[in-house]
Amino acid sequence: MSNGIYLFYLIACIPAIVGLILFLKSKQVAWQEWAICSAVAFVVSGVMHITAFYGMTDDIEMLSGQITSVTYSPAWSEFYTETHTRTVGSGKDAHTEVYTDTHTAYHPNHWDVHISYGEVQNDVGIDQSFFNEVKGRFGGSVSRTGRQAGWHGGMCTGGDRHNYSTDNATGYVYPTTKTQHFVNKIKAAPTVFSYTKVPTNIQVHAWPASGNWLQSSRVIGAPVTPRAFDLMCSRLGPSKLVNVVLINFGSQASSIAQWQEAAWVGGKKNDLVLCYGSSGTNTTWSRVFGWTERDVCKRNLESILLKHSVDDTILPLVEAEIKASYVIKDWTKFDYITIEPPMWAYIVLIIMMISTQIGLWCYALTNAMSKEDNPYGSY
Repeated sequence: MSNGIYLFYLIACIPAIVGLILFLKSKQVAWQEWAICSAVAFVVSGVMHITAFYGMTDDIEMLSGQITSVTYSPAWSEFYTETHTRTVGSGKDAHTEVYTDTHTAYHPNHWDVHISYGEVQNDVGIDQSFFNEVKGRFGGSVSRTGRQAGWHGGMCTGGDRHNYSTDNATGYVYPTTKTQHFVNKIKAAPTVFSYTKVPTNIQVHAWPASGNWLQSSRVIGAPVTPRAFDLMCSRLGPSKLVNVVLINFGSQASSIAQWQEAAWVGGKKNDLVLCYGSSGTNTTWSRVFGWTERDVCKRNLESILLKHSVDDTILPLVEAEIKASYVIKDWTKFDYITIEPPMWAYIVLIIMMISTQIGLWCYALTNAMSKEDNPYGSY
């Protein structure tokens, strides 16, 4: 933990100490009020600690996978009961009663796909037309299963309690993508891995975070079919944990690839970015960057880009090289990096601390509670 983080909680000690003095000096302050105000101070510091840390280090990476099955859940009606308690009567006659309510719920037709990203599995809701398309391309065979998720242990009073699934019997591939968050200390702290800020007159590409989970935008300017590229990634993603990006910079000098690397802070956790320049169908230069335990993979890919035409025919060579030599970086090796909170975090913390403590202590000093109201708080 950095010294800056300790300072967050040292700031919280100030109102706690001031509150203790008020508790000792004023009969209007009960120990519960001092305890609550002190706890709120540390909660505020904790919230700012988490906000500052994750605000600086939060990042996303892209996973590649494919649809493995589709499921149809027919509409059904559910009957269920809920148990509640209530207090009836007053004074000595007050007592607790237990009662139950009965409810009905209607669950409409639902279709979804099951996607495998290797170790990560995901279900995505779809419409009926896409369900029928996938079902047809997967062979159309249907297996019936009992309703499990979504049944809530209730009774099916109408409709169909079964699910109907279709697995992939034909081998047809629907490549998919998914983004997930990770902690990236590299972009948050100055280290030997830090990059120079890209000048405003240098035009680089934004990271291709496609909003379409069925088609990525990882091919930038290159004459490569997006589906062919995504199919390659759907095979490499689960097995090698890699996200491949291809960028054609055309007639620009090779230095643009270094600026692109700086703009992306070396790439996301699992990125392997293939950059090249071109003149017509010829490759004029190549540079590959990304976090990996074996730089030989990047050098070999640079040679492949230089020696072959960059089109769909190069993809089997790229895939074979990544399968043979790519090893994703072990990001636990960056755990030693300490994160110093920015100045704005301290300013916001002090403002929040002052405003919350003034409000709480004004209430504590003016409400009806006092030490005499609490025998355990007498001093």
